[in-house]
Amino acid sequence: MDDVIRRAQEGDADALAALWRDYQHLLLRYFRAKGMPEPDDLASTVWIEVATGLTRFEGTEHDFRRWLFTIAARRRIDDIRSLKRREQRNETPPPRLVDTSAPSAGDEADRERALDRALELVASLPAAQREAVTLRIIADLGISEVAAIMGRREGTVRVLVHRGLKRLSDQVDVTDRTTRTMSSP
Repeated sequence: MDDVIRRAQEGDADALAALWRDYQHLLLRYFRAKGMPEPDDLASTVWIEVATGLTRFEGTEHDFRRWLFTIAARRRIDDIRSLKRREQRNETPPPRLVDTSAPSAGDEADRERALDRALELVASLPAAQREAVTLRIIADLGISEVAAIMGRREGTVRVLVHRGLKRLSDQVDVTDRTTRTMSSP
C-alpha cells in the first residue's frame, strides 16, 4: 500500500483510485455513524483535499489512514458549523436527493439494514463514546491515532471505546430479549 500512496503522490490516477476504493467505504461509515446528513458529499470534500494535499503527505499507510480521518473529522466539524450558521439565518438547506436505486439482491438489502441498525445504535452513544467507537471500530484506527484525532490520552480513548462497546452490547441484548418475548406464542 505504501507503493500505491507513493504512486498517487506522483500523479498516478489509478493509484489514487485504488486509495479511494480501499478507504471510501470507511469514510462513508464514519460519516453515517456520526449522523451526517450527506455522507457522500462530505466524503467527496475529503477526497478533494486528499488529492490536492497528497504531494505534501509524508508517511506510511498507517499515517495515511490517520491523515485521512483527521481530514474527515475536520470536514465534519466544518459541515456542522455551516449547518448551524444556515439555521441561525433561518435558511432552509437544499433538498436532499433520494437514492431510488434498488438493492441488487436480498442479501445486500439485509446487510444494509444490519449496517443501518448498527450505525443507529452507535449514534445513540454519548458523543465522546460515539467518536471513539466510530474511529476505533468503524474507521479501524489504532488507539494512538484515535487519541491524536480526538485530542485525548490513549487511556481515556481505551475507556471510551470499552464503555461504548459495553453499552452497545447491552442495547443489543435488550433488543434481542424484547424481540424474543414479542415473537413467543
